[in-house]
Amino acid sequence: MKRLQNILLSLVISALAWTVSFNAVAEEISFGLKSHVRKVPSFKRSGQKSDKAESERPLPEHSPYTVGDVHLKEFYGYFSPGDFQFRLGRQKYAIGTGYGWNPTDLFNPLKILDPTYEPEGIDSAFLSYSFGDDHEISTFYSFGTPLEEKAGPGIRRGGYQLMMKTHTEVLDMAIHYTEANRNRTDHEGLVSGSVSSDEATIPVRWRLLAAGVSSEIGGFGLHAEGGHAWLNLEEKADQLPEDIFAKNHSRFLVGIDYTFENELYLVLEYYQEGQGNTSPDEYTLNDRLAYLSGERGTIGRDNLFVGAKYPIADMTSIELYHIINANDPSVIVNPWLVWAAGEDFTVKFSAQIPVGKEDSSLGQTGPSAFAHIQLNF
Repeated sequence: MKRLQNILLSLVISALAWTVSFNAVAEEISFGLKSHVRKVPSFKRSGQKSDKAESERPLPEHSPYTVGDVHLKEFYGYFSPGDFQFRLGRQKYAIGTGYGWNPTDLFNPLKILDPTYEPEGIDSAFLSYSFGDDHEISTFYSFGTPLEEKAGPGIRRGGYQLMMKTHTEVLDMAIHYTEANRNRTDHEGLVSGSVSSDEATIPVRWRLLAAGVSSEIGGFGLHAEGGHAWLNLEEKADQLPEDIFAKNHSRFLVGIDYTFENELYLVLEYYQEGQGNTSPDEYTLNDRLAYLSGERGTIGRDNLFVGAKYPIADMTSIELYHIINANDPSVIVNPWLVWAAGEDFTVKFSAQIPVGKEDSSLGQTGPSAFAHIQLNF
């Protein structure tokens, strides 16, 4: 740790060398240890017998699971003259009002099978201008993610977002336009042998016009977000059918939450995904493995998120969440025990229990247990 601190100090000094008004910030260095046990999922279409050789597939290369991870989550420089703010470096950037899903956020994938996953820092630049006390215009530019490198040479990297936010006594509102890559994987091509591992990554360019609002009425928190997405395959993949990997669609989420006097917190959300299917008969291997690997946040069109949190001691809470695919139907039950000793040390224990038939979105995936220890410096 001493050596790492010296390296970070050198970076700070280097940043200060070119302008005295530029401040380097090491926001969070974290160590995470995760353990889990999970059965390899198998799938069966309705009315068909299972064929083990055909139905059981290992999780893809970019599975969301990690056994141990040490990384720099945030390290960026910033300066803030007047009403302007500029940040450059590795920084977290998350938008949206939802808890279970953020359908208007193209920069942070949802890893449904890893309940301990947290958004990572993005190598990026951010510029904002505040005016009239309650209004802000901002732009965010991502220099690209490791997943985009798998798409090979000649493909555009990175993405950007333009946003306008406003605050009133009644509600907060944001409207934004985003362009970014959300790559897909041709798992069926890999299984059949028709494509190589290098060719299996399909670069898809997203253009999303979206908005989000949040408010509070009578103690109830209300929130919503949604928009319309236009998808295009890059030149490398233009020979593939667009309706498989690049379907234009709308997506929206509405939710409500409430905290009781005894600090019991409840939240309920409905999310409609325009790319989602209304029946497991429509699921393909590409759909299923994109869902399991985090390339897609849902596989069904109609989805519910139900959650509760209750503190049982000063530093300890119990939590229970349900992620429901109403088109299977199937549900992921996700209980938690969380002990947080301030902001620097957190211990989490979690279980994930899928409930559904073999042809549902999670197939015969077995229950999992997670332990997560996080240290921040």
